Amino acid sequence: MNFSIDLKTKLNIAICLILCLCSLSACAEQEEENIVVIDNEAVESAYGLIAVDRGDVVLTKSLTATYTQLNEQTISFDSGGRRVSKVYVNPGDSVKKGDLLIELTQDNIQSQIDELEYRIEKNELQLEYLDVAETFEEQSAYNGFVYNDPDIDEDDVKKYQKNQDSITRNYRYKREDLNDELEFDRKKLTKLKNEYNSGRIVSNMDGIVYTVAEGLEGSTSKKDEVVMTIVDNASGRFETSEPEFASYFHEGEPVEMRIVYGSASGDYEVVPINMSSWGEKQMFEVFSGPDNEGIDVGTTGTIKVVLEKREDVLNLPVGAIFHADGKPYVYVLDENDFRQMVWVETGLTGDDLVEIVSGLNEGDKVVYK
Repeated sequence: MNFSIDLKTKLNIAICLILCLCSLSACAEQEEENIVVIDNEAVESAYGLIAVDRGDVVLTKSLTATYTQLNEQTISFDSGGRRVSKVYVNPGDSVKKGDLLIELTQDNIQSQIDELEYRIEKNELQLEYLDVAETFEEQSAYNGFVYNDPDIDEDDVKKYQKNQDSITRNYRYKREDLNDELEFDRKKLTKLKNEYNSGRIVSNMDGIVYTVAEGLEGSTSKKDEVVMTIVDNASGRFETSEPEFASYFHEGEPVEMRIVYGSASGDYEVVPINMSSWGEKQMFEVFSGPDNEGIDVGTTGTIKVVLEKREDVLNLPVGAIFHADGKPYVYVLDENDFRQMVWVETGLTGDDLVEIVSGLNEGDKVVYK
């Protein structure tokens, strides 16, 4: 088979190949141009420009502070085995000193107390009556001795004296019996009253009911089990547990604090107190803040402490600084609005701003995401 090709055919093939190569080159150039345009549009839509400014760069640390109380009453039972018949308060209720909080079953304790008090009062009156009765009986014996027998001899005197001794002894025994009975009844009364009072638990302070044990009403008391807490919100303070940042505070110098949630939400100023006794806990007192009804125990706020500050320095927002191999750089736009990298030297990185030491001047505009 003969595969020879004439000159004309060879020329036609060469022309076709050239046209194909030109077509592919044009397509490649068109795709490259599209990529550049898309990149430029993406830059314009996702980024803006911001000028290098001058101001303060501040680095802060947020510390969680919890509101606690200085005065607190924990409620527990003096004895076990008694049913909780009534709970008179709920968490969040305000109480006054002496208010009844919990009542245990009293059975017939009150009737026993009433009976004992009556018996004690009666025996005390009996003691007073014995003094009068003894005096009357001694006087009657004397009158009989003196007036009924004008011829008194020695035997009469002995008889009279013996009678007087008998009267004295008789009343002494009566007093001893009554005093023994009174002592027994008084001890029993004290015990019953203590038992009765232990079944009527009252508040020892003005404050707020902070906690109440779940299912308390109808349960059986357990000795020394804490079932309720009363706190005094008026004498509260905020506490943090960040001893490593204690050196950033100064006694009596206000710092900012914000409460985000709850009825006490708002911006406050608090001051460090009792710094000489700071350890694992740090205490703060409210210096100023919103006019509200008070702060509930357990409320949390955020205290901002300034760790470092640079005043009146060139700066950019944190989002304008990028890093490559740990080195900071920014993007600027050239005359064709294409991004270019510019290496910069930075100083303090604050909460929102970064200090610019070199590489840019005030007013220079950089790409900012």
